[in-house]
Amino acid sequence: MKRRPPIALLTLNAALLGTLATFAPGAEAQQAARSRGRYGIISGWVMNCDPEMAYIMDETNQEVVAVYWDERVKQFIGQGYRNMANDAASFQTNR
Repeated sequence: MKRRPPIALLTLNAALLGTLATFAPGAEAQQAARSRGRYGIISGWVMNCDPEMAYIMDETNQEVVAVYWDERVKQFIGQGYRNMANDAASFQTNR
């Protein structure tokens, strides 16, 4: 059985890096202080949206990025970004 190279995984990693760099506010200032991340990924559906989403969580830096695969252009498209540490702090403030 012929084994294919992990092109999909390499593409996902590149898309994640590009998405984080695009959506992260002040990304240039964060580069020096940013820790190496631990990543987890889950898939899910969004109502009234055809492609499934992939939610990528950086456990170390507490960030989440939502992406989907666009078959027409053969690339991942960033759909959203959340900083979970900021959300938790906001939740604590509002209680």
